[in-house]
Parts: sequence; C-alpha cells; structure tokens
Amino acid sequence: MTTRKQAARDRKRRVHGWEPEPGDEAEPVKSGPSKPTVARSSGRGTKASSSSGASDGRRFYRDGDVIVHGRQRVQRPTWRRTLIRTAVFLPVMFIIVHFLFSSSKMTPRDELVLILGYAVVTIGVMHLTETWRYNRLDRQLTEQSASRKRR
Repeated sequence: MTTRKQAARDRKRRVHGWEPEPGDEAEPVKSGPSKPTVARSSGRGTKASSSSGASDGRRFYRDGDVIVHGRQRVQRPTWRRTLIRTAVFLPVMFIIVHFLFSSSKMTPRDELVLILGYAVVTIGVMHLTETWRYNRLDRQLTEQSASRKRR
C-alpha cells in the first residue's frame, strides 16, 4: 500500500510527462474519502507525454567534450579550472573569516592556516562536484542514445 505522499508524487509525475517503467505502477491509496480533483487547464493545450525525464524538453547533446544541457555548457572537469575557481573564492573566504573571528585572539597567521585548510577542502569538493555532474550528464546522454537506437 502506498502512502499519500507517494501517491501525490506519482500523480505529479503523470502530470509532468514522466512515464513509469512496467511494474512501477503504485497501488491506489485507500485511506478515507478523498477530495474531488479539478483538472487545471493552461492556454497552451495538452502535450503528449513522450519525453524522458532526462532532457526536460531542453536541448541535450554533446559538442566534443562539452555537454550542452539547455543553455548550460558543461565542460569536462579540469584541475586548472578548479584551482582558478578556488583562487577567486579564497579572498572572499579570508574576509569572512577575518571579520567572523575578529573578536577572538586569532593572529593573521592562524587565519591564513585556517584559510589554507579551507582551500584544501574547497579544491577537493569543487573538483568532486564537477566530476560528478559531468559524469551524470554523460551517463544520461549514453542512456538516451541507447534508448533511441532500440526504437
């Protein structure tokens, strides 16, 4: 038996064009009387629900090593780009730390050591995040092209 939250999620997916795989259909909720539902209409008319959840109606393709996802161009992650972003972020972080700990007895040397610690963590997290996003979009593109070949 599905919960109300699961049933609401399934209704939302059906409205937005998500089609479940065979065997994904949930049981209807049988908990008391329900309110009558009113269909909402938009001025655009109804759209056939043939799109997959990966592209969301946006352009989604590969241009060399760059993945184009709507307006965003997601490039393959590099350590150089990660270091540049960290170099831009660290002065801001230094100012925040300087004013945040101004009442404590931290010396400027202690603040720099703290910022270097933040730099190491920031570099790792930024690169990991960029790699994760690129790999996720790459995997979605691969699945999308494989599903088109099966048709």
